[in-house]
Parts: sequence; structure tokens; C-alpha cells
Amino acid sequence: MPFKSLESYPIVKCIDDEKIICVQRQHLIIFINKLIFSIFAALMFPVILLYVAYSIPQITSLTQANPVLFFDTLFTSLAIFLVLVIFLFLSWYYHFYIITSKAIIDRYSFRIMGPYSEVVFGDKMHVQEIIRRPTNMIYDFLKVHDVYVYFHKLEKEEPFIFLSPQNSQQIEDTIEDLISKSKDTEETKNLNKWK
Repeated sequence: MPFKSLESYPIVKCIDDEKIICVQRQHLIIFINKLIFSIFAALMFPVILLYVAYSIPQITSLTQANPVLFFDTLFTSLAIFLVLVIFLFLSWYYHFYIITSKAIIDRYSFRIMGPYSEVVFGDKMHVQEIIRRPTNMIYDFLKVHDVYVYFHKLEKEEPFIFLSPQNSQQIEDTIEDLISKSKDTEETKNLNKWK
């Protein structure tokens, strides 16, 4: 079975003559960083438990007399770790950055309260500048950048941020292409008005 691109899945409903141009997730390194941190945090709990269990005599006698208590605590921490890893993966997997011919969308599909989308429509997309910034030196080396889109006119003053997408250069190029096409369309409409 051939690999299907993200653009072919019905992630967002498009209105008439709107096409999905680009769909990306956050870079895989973001999930790996969160996974490494959660593994470190999950390992700290049993290590602290072992240290406390064998350093305090009252607790040492309790765990030696009833080892089931120790294993219950260990398995509970393992279960919490597995739930955390599954949650982190699903949160990463179902977070999309979507660029259509008429809007840019930041869509979270895996949330407890239901899907959430932040949308900027094309008629309000008066882009002032697009900046790509790495979060740190490692991300800069791996070419993982955040993309900040600043606007001239918009209800909100903060930029639209693509946090560490898979291909930040493609997002920047796609938005710049949309801007140039919309300017060409506006100029054509203005010329037709004066004819």
C-alpha cells in the first residue's frame, strides 16, 4: 500500500474552492525530547522509592516483610509512565499545522475538551513579516525552527506561531506564495474596476 500524504486525509473541512496546500506536524524531535524527559522523570520515582525504602530502617523492615507493597508502587509508577507516553504521542500525532488557499490553521485534534483550532483567514492575512527562529543551538543544527508570522491588521497583536514544524522552510515558502498570489489577485481586481 503506497504512503498517503497528510493532505489527502480529511483533517479540516474546506469551503468552496478552498484547497489544502500544506499539512505538517511538529518535528519528531519534539516528541522524542518529551519522551526522554518523561523517561527520566519516571525513573526518578522508583530510584527515590528504593533509596527511601532501604535507607530508613522502619520502611526497610516494612518492605522486607511485605514486598507486594514495593511491587505495587513500582507497577503503579510504570502504569502512570505508560499513560503519559501514550498521551504525549497522541498529542504530538494529532497536532497539525494546515495551510489552505484561504487560511492558516493550527489544529489540536487530541484534547480532553475536544478539538481546538486557531485560524487566520486569508482576507485578514496582511502579513508584515515571516521569521524563522530556532529554539536552541541543537535545533538550529538540526534545522528545526519555529515560524512566526506577524500581521499588519489583525484583531490579535501576537504572531501566528508554527512551533517546530517538520519543514519550516516549506511553511515559510507556502505562506509567501499565498501572499504573492493574493496580491496579484487584488491588483487584477483593482485593474478590472478601472476598465
